[in-house]
Amino acid sequence: MIRSTHCHKVLLTLISLFLLVAPVNALNDTTFLQDPEHQFWHDHNDLPTLRLSFSQSNWDQLLRSTSDDREEVSADMTYIKGGQEYNLINIGAKLSGNTSFTLPQRQNGSFIQASFTLDFDEFVDDQVLSGVSALKLKRFNSDSTFVHEPLSNQIMHNFDVWTVHSSTHLRFEIQIANGDVHYFGMYRANESINRHEYLDKRFGKDNDGGALWQGNYKDFGPALFSRITTTWEGIGDFDQASFEYKGKGSRYEEARAQLVEMAQNFTNLAGADFVDYVDLHINIPLFLKSMASEAVLGHWDGFWGNNNNYMFYIDESAVLHFIPFDTDNTLGTSLFVDDVGKQDPFEFGRQSTTPLLVSKIMAIDKYRREYAGYIRTLVEQDDLLNQEYAVDWITNAHSLIEDHLDNVTGEHQEIADRPASWGNQSDYRLFDFSSGRSFYAARKIAVIDAIGLPVADAGPDIQLIIGETFELSAASSSDPNGELVSIEWSNEQNGNASTISFSNVGSYTVTLTVTDNDGYTASDEITITVVGPTGDSGSSSGGSMGFALLLLLFVRLTWAKTHSQTC
Repeated sequence: MIRSTHCHKVLLTLISLFLLVAPVNALNDTTFLQDPEHQFWHDHNDLPTLRLSFSQSNWDQLLRSTSDDREEVSADMTYIKGGQEYNLINIGAKLSGNTSFTLPQRQNGSFIQASFTLDFDEFVDDQVLSGVSALKLKRFNSDSTFVHEPLSNQIMHNFDVWTVHSSTHLRFEIQIANGDVHYFGMYRANESINRHEYLDKRFGKDNDGGALWQGNYKDFGPALFSRITTTWEGIGDFDQASFEYKGKGSRYEEARAQLVEMAQNFTNLAGADFVDYVDLHINIPLFLKSMASEAVLGHWDGFWGNNNNYMFYIDESAVLHFIPFDTDNTLGTSLFVDDVGKQDPFEFGRQSTTPLLVSKIMAIDKYRREYAGYIRTLVEQDDLLNQEYAVDWITNAHSLIEDHLDNVTGEHQEIADRPASWGNQSDYRLFDFSSGRSFYAARKIAVIDAIGLPVADAGPDIQLIIGETFELSAASSSDPNGELVSIEWSNEQNGNASTISFSNVGSYTVTLTVTDNDGYTASDEITITVVGPTGDSGSSSGGSMGFALLLLLFVRLTWAKTHSQTC
């Protein structure tokens, strides 16, 4: 009976662990990106128009907003896509942006590009369009390439960071009091994270009742889990909180208590206890992929770099899922980091502000190896931080928007390949490399150097004579931060030396593959040209000589046969 009870408890424990871990593994997919309702809003092959119409009184009220007190007013919205108009009435519209906050009209009446948050259901319950109830409209502030955030997010989607939001281009118009329609220029439409449709796409409707948080660097300082205590006022459901609760309803106190407990465990647990806890309560593959994306794409204003501009969702199984956010300061725009292109991806942020959670996770060998694999994939896979892929993507985006840049504000009317003027590096380029450094090439060199990949060297190409024996050598191969544990040749020989010989003329390739003690591999090829005794390599002239020799032999045999019969 005792043994039976014990087995029953073990079984219940295993079932509980499965229930906790299973949701993490089941959600890692980006199929929602192809959903027609999602594509309606986020289609990189289309350029829709979004128009907001304000009454004069509502426009005036909007202009009374400040960065600390945003007025939300009613507006009507027209969305034009594929030649068809879609209309919503009485939506909520308010200005957005932190350091980039600005009003859309000056005192002299001239217009300025400003960013907006649109809530379709603020004044009309359950109002949606194509499955969406909210949208972020962001100007391309300090981004003359018009691609930093959309391209960064696309790369992360390709990398299966499935929690990242979607970001696409659109034309933005404003009409005031039934007057003229003013074209404000090219904007990007960002998927709103603080909505059930966002959570439902990623986590399913049965797991959308968790707690959503945003990490901010505002009045209470950086959003670091290690700063959280039971009494710290930097946690709240207000805009200036370092950890801002984004849920709706009355569950804030419960969500706050959960966050405090989780953060204190992140901070105080050590050794195997820490590993066991984060394995159960953090989606580690997603977290490591997100940190790898921040480091490789150069997102210095995120969690690792500036302890800012990130979100996370603690789902109904108490598992934390990381959400990269506000990724416009990427791809060569550099601040707080000396040179974002050359920065060591294992030490991406400033040492003084590196989150303790990152330091503790990266100190665990299995996680560090996994992270190293992710940053390597990001710079080597064709559809990630790859120059050819990115330039094609940018070219397509520019062909879509280049005839729609002139606008009433006079701002952001020219495509130019340069980082933000306030950055500390001015010569990184994304598509015009004639005037500066390729960010892709610089980042790949930095990543590969940091990983310390092995070097395979099969030696220079050689020429051999038929039947000649030659000993290939891998002696110049090396590993910068360890040792080679495997040396293999494609002719099925192993070790530093490989003996070869060929019985036919032609060109042959032998591949050397080396593996280091971290499991990383590298390959090199050697081309071997085999020729005949007189230097014949099987060319047409050699063929003619062979034919002549055969003809001479035939003549000699015929002559010998004729004379033999005569005798």
